Amino acid sequence: MLTDWLLVRRAAQELRARLRGAKVRDVGQLSDGRIAIALWSRGQTRLLCVDIFAPTPLLTIEEGELPIASEPGFVRAVGAALRGTSFSDARARTGDRIVRLDFVVRSRFGVRAESALICELVPRFGNVILLKDHTIVAAAKEFSRSENPLRAVEAGRVYEPPPLNPERRVPKILRDGYAGADAEDLVRTLSNEEAPAALYVYRRDGLLVQAHLVPLPQYAQLDCGSADGLLEIFAEARTQDAGNASHDSAAKRRRGMEKALAERERKAGAELTQIEARLRDAQERDLLRERGEAVYETLHALPPDEQAAAKERATELFAAYKKLGAARAHLQARRTQLERLQATIEDLRWEVERAEADALTDVAEAIAALDRRRAPAAERPPARKRKPLQYVTDSGSRILVGRTPIENADLTFRVARPNDLWFHARATPGAHVIVQRDDRREPPECDLIAAASLAALHSKAGKNAKAAVDYTPRKFVRKQPAAPPGLVFYVNARTLYVAPANFELPLGSPQGGIRTPPS
Repeated sequence: MLTDWLLVRRAAQELRARLRGAKVRDVGQLSDGRIAIALWSRGQTRLLCVDIFAPTPLLTIEEGELPIASEPGFVRAVGAALRGTSFSDARARTGDRIVRLDFVVRSRFGVRAESALICELVPRFGNVILLKDHTIVAAAKEFSRSENPLRAVEAGRVYEPPPLNPERRVPKILRDGYAGADAEDLVRTLSNEEAPAALYVYRRDGLLVQAHLVPLPQYAQLDCGSADGLLEIFAEARTQDAGNASHDSAAKRRRGMEKALAERERKAGAELTQIEARLRDAQERDLLRERGEAVYETLHALPPDEQAAAKERATELFAAYKKLGAARAHLQARRTQLERLQATIEDLRWEVERAEADALTDVAEAIAALDRRRAPAAERPPARKRKPLQYVTDSGSRILVGRTPIENADLTFRVARPNDLWFHARATPGAHVIVQRDDRREPPECDLIAAASLAALHSKAGKNAKAAVDYTPRKFVRKQPAAPPGLVFYVNARTLYVAPANFELPLGSPQGGIRTPPS
């Protein structure tokens, strides 16, 4: 089921009508990963559930109870802020799938305090953000301006919503069903209506396919019924998706991999803290040497019966000095390893997020490579390999794109030839991209730009306006030792600054154009 900003706006209207004045009893995380707020009203407790990780992020109202379990830090922060407050309002941002949930509380002296929960219901990029007086207190996903130049979501910053895309004001589902002018008229009409009386609900063999505020001609062949409440339709859609075995299996695998990475990150952070403390101790080793030398400098002034004990003390100080000196190099090397491990975990976390369901096995294998105790590769059955994405340019260049860590490693170290050009978004997780030519000539500039744009698109910088992409001959790329597949070092690189794009231009265009070759 697809959602757009008009449906999200309708959901906010229903939340306002049904929940205004309800008291927040508790906040927790359900077993399926959703954030849930327990609201009490008219002698009944209901759960307002926020699912930002589903293929279609949704808000639903459900019956049930919160589990008793330890909660992630973000959920704890939301609970601390909202317990005891009252739900006061729900508002949707015009033209975007963002809902603001407002909560208020009054002290015994009548002082009013407000908090807000921003639900960004955007597929693959969903987020939940806790605000206090427009300032971010916590977020399910935090990122800096360096990760996203359009905005930052970090505790302590003033909240900035994502920039609006004027082209999305008319939802695609309406553009598909109505002519351009008619679709725009519908949007204007629906924007001015508080809430249409009923919804049009389309089903196939009894299963929910789509619902909207107006009839959808493209679904005319399906069974059409009506419903008064969109939140019930959302709950049905979520339950239906949860019942899909393949989706449930993929979501479960993702949660398992995310949990494994979080645990590795926790252990690495704890060890790094210990090492930093030991390094601070090691920096004081010169003081031990000075104290030992001072003992010998004053030894002649001590009575004979005290000189033996002083010598023993000096020997202990010099031994400690020597031991700390030997340990410092080891500690510094281990610190570097742990910092690299943390960067690797962040790369793999992005791979988990972007991988399609049939590529999760590759990502799981890359995560398993973090464990030095894993079984040798020869002992595991060989995995079925997918072909990388392939494009052919007008000038005859082949552009190959890896979609998982395993595909990246295979593409770079098995498929690519030494003088093929290798591309990767700079200093961010992303795909390995190779440009090959059968005539071994240098690719034209338009092909370099196309390859760099694909490398940017298939990277964590894929939503940025511009991205830096490095490229170098494949012979200058080396595997990182003792690292999961796809992690490399490279030298002699040049850099292109490009807009992430798929470059599906017509063949023969002046820009060069690329196409997917027929199968």
